[in-house]
Amino acid sequence: MSGLRVLVDGGYRGLAKGTGISTYARTLGDGLEALGHQVTWLSGGDAPARGDALVDAALVADEPAEATGLRRNVQTARNMAEGLLSPSVTARRIRDAGAIAVRPGAPALEATLLAPNLFVRAHYRHMLLRRFCKVKTDERVDVLHLTAPLPLRMDGVRTVVTIHDLVPIRLPRTTPDNKAEFIARVRTSVKLADLVITVSDASKAEIVELLQVDPARIVVTGQTSDLAQLTSEERTSLPRTLERFGLAADGYFLFVGALEPKKNLRRLVEAFLDADVEGPLVLVGGRAWKWESEIGDLDSVLGDAALRRLRFLGHVDREDLRRLYAGARALAFPSLHEGFGLPALEAMRLGCPVIASHAGGLGEVCGTAAQAVDPLERASITRAIEAVAGDAALRSRLRSAGLVQAEKYSAAAYLEKLRAAYARLA
Repeated sequence: MSGLRVLVDGGYRGLAKGTGISTYARTLGDGLEALGHQVTWLSGGDAPARGDALVDAALVADEPAEATGLRRNVQTARNMAEGLLSPSVTARRIRDAGAIAVRPGAPALEATLLAPNLFVRAHYRHMLLRRFCKVKTDERVDVLHLTAPLPLRMDGVRTVVTIHDLVPIRLPRTTPDNKAEFIARVRTSVKLADLVITVSDASKAEIVELLQVDPARIVVTGQTSDLAQLTSEERTSLPRTLERFGLAADGYFLFVGALEPKKNLRRLVEAFLDADVEGPLVLVGGRAWKWESEIGDLDSVLGDAALRRLRFLGHVDREDLRRLYAGARALAFPSLHEGFGLPALEAMRLGCPVIASHAGGLGEVCGTAAQAVDPLERASITRAIEAVAGDAALRSRLRSAGLVQAEKYSAAAYLEKLRAAYARLA
């Protein structure tokens, strides 16, 4: 099919500390361009200032400063009013974009349409009125691709929506969403979409079951990772890199992901502390919803010896993450549910053995290349950690099988599935 002008929401693409969904947005944009389509990003950031300062709007994401007390109440009231008064929002090119500096990794402003505060306005409009915000632009758009079920629409434009999972419905206590609002939004998103894309067969089955959607309307494209394998030079220097974190190659277990309930962190930490293994459990990821109830009280309930076996690194950049995967004894990822499970794929691609549950799409992503655990049984996780720690042959087998399994989710494989999906719009 001939190249299309695709407008992709940038609400997640440029998140400075984003995880799976931001990676998805970036690889989606790269994939569409590789297929010959022209990609423009829809930004909800602030209007940029002039001069040499970095432009937050170039992140194409709404990441407002945290407000507290009265200021937060005033801010919320203002956002609600804007939502009520914004049945439509116009997105425009930024003038003289070439003269404005942007943060590394952000899309060029020339490829950005800006509608200030768009995603916040749309959120409150749907929350209060159950109505989607209409996006207008003077530019030609053939396809609006929403990387999540956002309450946005465009007249006269074909719409593609990606639904990664239905965790707010399947495991309602693990997410902060207003469940009634989420259900209404995702149902309307599916109704308005010309094409629904998802990332795993498990998520497709979930969408069909919980939303009563015709399976013929849903295409599974999978996902891929933008993390490359280490070069020989990088492997040689790996010990020096890990020393910066106080770590040694093959001397630690790794968890990667947001610190939130669905990741099963409390049970993972307890299972790891039960295990008779050397080295720490290194947790990489930002604090998310309800992190306090998951692990926030560890200082008060654990002794010093136990705490020394845990290492919280917070967010790390993608280059350091590559090296942390490559140096780990294994990734421990016993999630309660995943639409896909990108950390498992990333670990396998970097030659890191994987311990994982088969919840949601994780079973597809890992296949037989991971040491499987029951995410609801602490003892199951402990046994898997001890088995992998104590058996070099098992680690070697998981490492080799993981590299083979990861090839099923290569960039080329993803591109072909994305091509087939977009062919349906012809």
